[in-house]
Amino acid sequence: NHITDVKEFKQADFNFISLNIHDKLGEVLNKEFADLINTNVAKLIIDFCNEGQVRENWFFAIHRMIKKYKLKSSNIYFISCDSKLSENYDIWSDKFNIPKINIIGLSRYLEEAKLWIEDIDKFPIEDFKVNRIREKKFTCLNGAYRASRIKIVSELFRSGLDKDGYISCIGNYGEDIPTKSDLQPELDNDTIKYFIDKIVPKLPIVIDIEKDMELIEPYIGNSYVHEMYTNSYFNILTETSYNYENTIIGNNIFPTEKIYRIIFGMQPAIVVTNPGFLKYLKSMGFETYPEFFDESYDEIENPKERMSTIVKEIKKICSLSFEELHDRYYNIFDKLEHNRNRLIEIVDDIEINYGNYLNVFE
Repeated sequence: NHITDVKEFKQADFNFISLNIHDKLGEVLNKEFADLINTNVAKLIIDFCNEGQVRENWFFAIHRMIKKYKLKSSNIYFISCDSKLSENYDIWSDKFNIPKINIIGLSRYLEEAKLWIEDIDKFPIEDFKVNRIREKKFTCLNGAYRASRIKIVSELFRSGLDKDGYISCIGNYGEDIPTKSDLQPELDNDTIKYFIDKIVPKLPIVIDIEKDMELIEPYIGNSYVHEMYTNSYFNILTETSYNYENTIIGNNIFPTEKIYRIIFGMQPAIVVTNPGFLKYLKSMGFETYPEFFDESYDEIENPKERMSTIVKEIKKICSLSFEELHDRYYNIFDKLEHNRNRLIEIVDDIEINYGNYLNVFE
């Protein structure tokens, strides 16, 4: 029973109150709701279940709300798709010596792969086995503008690699193009200047083979363009999260549909995101590709140092010839096939998708 008014409380039901993390939490809650939470007859759900880019300042706000209403923290649940939040929150709350709320982590973006798998006959594995030199070295798709994506796209163009790959930068959701002040202090002034002078006039950057296709909001949701993956060798994945502030809570692991699209499309990926992402993929039963990339970047805590290492690795792998990439790709083909099969195996796995979400309240 989802309560939006105290009058809706039902004694015999499981009652819960939900707050959106973007609301002003202390103003949305009231004393009557607080009394229900503190007397164990209702739970408080803080809902961020469709996203995983969790920010540290939200938890300061949550704990100010707890203090204001003297809330029983054990009756509060924060739900998100950040797979590392439980671990990070334990460290954070111990640091400030405050009573802990409950953390529920989901992997619900795994479900986005269902539509591709249902249409798998259109995308057979045989398409990836064709022994021919492919047209592009890499694919790098970028939707919503983020500092980490702007850094990668700028470096690709500045290094003259734009002709070697499928590169997009489109700005999903109709958002405004970032300004210099938007990108500071995450990016250095040299990168910001190059982006404004050289990249902004090209925006939106759309891949030619997509121009006549009807896509489901490019690069988010269920869109999958098979030709990109059969015509290039590897992927530069700019994931949603990149914690430039290097905060404890912000050091999240948020796998979106993007990584599962790449796995389905049978490409190795260098992933531009927070540390530990590759380690998390391994915990899900996927294999990574140290034979293809130097994956040590996944262990670098400092965000600017990690970005610098990633950029160097991208330039290094792009310096290989098409023939060298071709050989390297087919040397790891067994792993690519394993990962695609693993994705098919777990896409409907409730425990992996929803973790302890379904049984936490028993």
